[in-house]
Amino acid sequence: MERRDFVTNLSVALALACTGGLAACSKSDSGDPDPNPGGGGGALLTANLGSELQNTGDYKIGGGVILIRIAAGNTVSSFAALSSTCTHQGCTVARFNSSTNLIECNAPCGHGSRYTTSGAVNTGPATAALAKRTITISGSTLTVT
Repeated sequence: MERRDFVTNLSVALALACTGGLAACSKSDSGDPDPNPGGGGGALLTANLGSELQNTGDYKIGGGVILIRIAAGNTVSSFAALSSTCTHQGCTVARFNSSTNLIECNAPCGHGSRYTTSGAVNTGPATAALAKRTITISGSTLTVT
């Protein structure tokens, strides 16, 4: 095997290993990984509003999204859906802190960036906002795309 081929193959293997490691660090509000994070049909994340996210401050992370209930009622404006990928180091944000109303990126990166529920940076070192995602609600099913 030539040196160039070896380095290319090694780079691909490392990239796949890192991607898998970051995905394993995300969590849902229950503490268990979401077994169906995509929800199917092009959805990044779905939630059953009859049994999930019932209280203001409840959140769910999965499918590259953090979904937060920010107000009462089952309307689109009662929720915030943002990319769960920290804009500083690319890891998955750790949680939503309902005491401070901030999205926290503490682990695995450990750098301490914080974001508002609109996605804006509250505390660095991150300098770019989290991307907003589209929410639709049909009956008791909330879908993020």
